[in-house]
Amino acid sequence: MPRLRLIILFLAIATGCHKSPVQVPWQQTMLDTVNAWRTRGCLCGTDTMPPVAPLVWNDTLAAAAQAHATDMLVHDYFAHIAPNGSSPLQRAAEAGFAGDYVGENIAEGFTTLTSVMQAWKNSPDHCQNMMDSTWTTLGAATAGNYWDQEFGGY
Repeated sequence: MPRLRLIILFLAIATGCHKSPVQVPWQQTMLDTVNAWRTRGCLCGTDTMPPVAPLVWNDTLAAAAQAHATDMLVHDYFAHIAPNGSSPLQRAAEAGFAGDYVGENIAEGFTTLTSVMQAWKNSPDHCQNMMDSTWTTLGAATAGNYWDQEFGGY
């Protein structure tokens, strides 16, 4: 597992980019879906969320998301705070994210992008997180049936 983290960290640093085109088709679909909700505005529970700016893809946050999703799968836990005590902000910084703000949505037990996106949209807190105007970037990953969205802001 430490080797995988080092490889992911190396790739994040080696690319030197925090904004880049999405490399995996489901990630592009996720970004497009979130941005459709953001640019139209949407209902999160009983709260009407106004339109906000779309997000751009962030490879560094995707690397942090991949490391966390894989860690949850390998160590059989489901939490924003990892067993080693690391928070989403700490994990993003360790991956090389230079922003000031980080948010995270995680999910477990979903086998398709459609099902996890609908679950996050139906959860007022997760929906509001996706609609938060603080965020300017998104990275996401999955490992097994664990999903992780990392949001960043500057």
